[in-house]
Amino acid sequence: MRELISMLVVSRRQWPWMAAGILLGVVVIAANTALMALSGWFIASMAVAGVTAVPFNYFFPAAAIRALAILRTVGRYAERLVTHEAAFRILADLRVWLFRRLEPLAPAGLERYAGGDVAGRLRADVDALESLYLRIVAPLVTGAAAIVLAVLVAARWSMPAALALFAFLLVAGVVLPHWARHLAQGPGRRSAELSGELRTAVTEGIQGAEELILLGAAEHQAARVDHLSSRLVAEQERLAAIGGFTLAGGVACGGLGVAAVLAAGSVSVAAGVVSGPSLVMLVLFAAAAFEAAGGMPAALQLVPSTREAVRRIRELADAPVPVPDPPAPEQLPAGTGIAFRNVSSAYDPALPVLHGFSLEVPAGEKVALAGPSGVGKSTVAEILLRFRGYAGSVTIGGVEISRLAADELRGLIAAVPQRPHLFTATIRENIMVGNPAAGDVALRRALEDACLAAWVDDLPLGLDTPVGEGGSAVSGGEARRIALARALLKDAPILVLDEPTEGLDAATERGVVARLAARTEGKTVLVITHRPACFALADRVVRMGKIE
Repeated sequence: MRELISMLVVSRRQWPWMAAGILLGVVVIAANTALMALSGWFIASMAVAGVTAVPFNYFFPAAAIRALAILRTVGRYAERLVTHEAAFRILADLRVWLFRRLEPLAPAGLERYAGGDVAGRLRADVDALESLYLRIVAPLVTGAAAIVLAVLVAARWSMPAALALFAFLLVAGVVLPHWARHLAQGPGRRSAELSGELRTAVTEGIQGAEELILLGAAEHQAARVDHLSSRLVAEQERLAAIGGFTLAGGVACGGLGVAAVLAAGSVSVAAGVVSGPSLVMLVLFAAAAFEAAGGMPAALQLVPSTREAVRRIRELADAPVPVPDPPAPEQLPAGTGIAFRNVSSAYDPALPVLHGFSLEVPAGEKVALAGPSGVGKSTVAEILLRFRGYAGSVTIGGVEISRLAADELRGLIAAVPQRPHLFTATIRENIMVGNPAAGDVALRRALEDACLAAWVDDLPLGLDTPVGEGGSAVSGGEARRIALARALLKDAPILVLDEPTEGLDAATERGVVARLAARTEGKTVLVITHRPACFALADRVVRMGKIE
């Protein structure tokens, strides 16, 4: 349970909500138990009073019964409201915490995970932690507190009855839940693992549907998804069967516990220690007290699957940052000259991408990097942006970039990656990401320099046109120019362009290159390209060769 509780520490701001939900849960169980006990005592006492003709004041118990009924109803509503509010607040905190932990890992630290797997851990595994408080911690703490309270109250009238009640509450609230958790250990863990695999398989199948259809492999992928789904359903059925057995065991404990309290209480009645109406009260009190233990087996049954979700989340969150910030970052340099000296980098130690690479880009110069695919051109940009580790020396303005804070360093650089991402929003919102404070004049200039202005003006909704999910509603060339406009709007002193004219026709490419040549005057520019037209943008061209 320690690793589960550690996740609640992340949401310690919500502890008052959690405590309030647990307290309300105890109040509701206490009100329900007291209502049952008082009702039984009231009915039995009225019957005795009627037989013996002894005067009986029924006004106070009747009023107390009504008050307890109202408290139970209102308390149950408040308990549901508060516990669910706490659960949703916990999930919100966990999502923000996990996203902040993932952000420094991208892209190099996440390369070994499938896209669907990362998305599944960020969404589904975090959603699974709704059970952590709502269905595990709250029922266990509430049940334990209510059990102790119930035994203490029962001991006030009859110690034998209290001991009998305690014994069966112990079986129902401790022995049975631990047995259920032991049985659910394997199915729960496998269920969480299979859920992750199934999400990844479905996501990959949807994203690669076109290729699967063209290759005739769609049926194979569908069979894989079906196989994973069948295995997941089988594990879930095992969990359901365990849940059914524990539910039946809880009901049996409740019945046997009431019978034991009745037997122990009858001895006390025979000894003259407990009255007849008090025995009725104890029996109904015992029956209602088993509500405290009712949720505990199901709570512990959820522990294995929730623990697996926590493990998957922790595996991501605790992954080492590829390029960590220094303990005491230096101030940003005044200059913008870039220098790579004897730089090496590799995705895998056995497969170096760069080896002994050197390049000088003085401040204000524009350099084009050219060469065949696989020589590390894009890796150079990723190293400069502190997305990937390296050996050797990389400086900006004479300062080693590893001694700078990553966020501050990236503030100096505007970049268009090789595969730019468009958010599911409008054209305006996608461009304004580069500089949310920019005005209309700056936005219009960025559109014109990216050769987007005429196209946007012809759209019925103009800048408010949605680009679709991941830019699916625009062409590849349009998406690249939107990303270019976004980088230009940032107006940083260093500009890194990775294939900025990929997907453009010749006329549009010439227009973009001409506009960029004027727009980037005085800036330090690194252009990564294999298109000769982009060479006109550079003061010089550096060709990179294959690593032997």
